[in-house]
Amino acid sequence: MIEITGLSKTFNNKVNAVVDFSLKVEKGEVISLIGPSGSGKSTVLRCVAGLETPDGGSILINGKRINYRNEKEARKQRTIMGFVFQHFNLFANMTVLQNLTVAPVNVQGKSEAEAAELAMKYLKRVGLEDKADEYPSKLSGGQQQRVAIARALCMNPQIMLFDEPTSALDPEMIKEVLNVIRDLANDGMTMIIVTHEINFAREISDRIVFLENGKKLESGTPDYIFNKTDNQRVKDFLNKVL
Repeated sequence: MIEITGLSKTFNNKVNAVVDFSLKVEKGEVISLIGPSGSGKSTVLRCVAGLETPDGGSILINGKRINYRNEKEARKQRTIMGFVFQHFNLFANMTVLQNLTVAPVNVQGKSEAEAAELAMKYLKRVGLEDKADEYPSKLSGGQQQRVAIARALCMNPQIMLFDEPTSALDPEMIKEVLNVIRDLANDGMTMIIVTHEINFAREISDRIVFLENGKKLESGTPDYIFNKTDNQRVKDFLNKVL
């Protein structure tokens, strides 16, 4: 479903954020990208989403190579992906319901009634149907992130991309967001998750990829990464964070 080959990205002609990164993601797989801060995890995700233009390599989605320098093509490709950021990026001047309906109406051409019905479906899924008429400022961080997930789902994505979705949350709010992501995994949604929630990655992932300095140092099943790898850097990282 997603095939990344030899991906590279450099910032300011000197910072090698991603170096020769390759990854294949099958339909229904959950892949977690882990590693120290600044290791290139989020840059990989942003390249897949078309929010950054790769400097080298290729990205294929459903067998089609994406030309991310062509904005029209990149925009079309983004419609099959849902992207959830560290920060919620909700429109502060819109209600929760309006946040969820704006893209289906303006991008997909749905009627207001169709979009509202869809929005309520996904608000119910994340347990927030009673917050439809609230403004984001009235919600907790965990609630705002669940709204952001519901907003992404309203576009009926084939792929969900999560960029550290709990890093801006207080500890007691993390669980409610992780539960939503867990439910999506159980439903067979294809996902790539950048996360520092290592135990959650261990529980939910089909495969885990460890990055450092923009390079993939190790990848494998959770059992392999946590119990069998011979990579000392991975072992040292896990010993520090677990």
